Amino acid sequence: MPKKAKKKSVKAAEKALATARAAVSDAEQAVRKLDKKTRRKADELRRELAEAEKSARTSIKRAEQTATQRRAAEAARITVRRVAGTEQGRDRARNDGASDTPTTPTYRQLREQAKARGIRGYSRMDKASLTSALLTG
Repeated sequence: MPKKAKKKSVKAAEKALATARAAVSDAEQAVRKLDKKTRRKADELRRELAEAEKSARTSIKRAEQTATQRRAAEAARITVRRVAGTEQGRDRARNDGASDTPTTPTYRQLREQAKARGIRGYSRMDKASLTSALLTG
């Protein structure tokens, strides 16, 4: 190969090599930028996940507190009913069966009366509805 052709091919190779180096450098910069974007996105997702986790824990705590409060309220209602029942039993025992206050029928008794009279929908009525249906019907 002649000297001139050799120099041209070397120059062309060096030029191609420089272009390739520049392309590699540009690609590396693009990857770095992409990595920064990816890192930012990942950090943002981590923060959102942490907030969601915190919110879920708070919701669970609230639900547990509400359930505990409901259980306590129900226990208090049951206790009041028991205490009221024992006091009524004591009052009845003291009066030897003679009561000054008129006794009201129980819910079950009202349902039985409604059933006997053929009142429709008695099974879905509460005590007040049964009483009014029996009085009007």
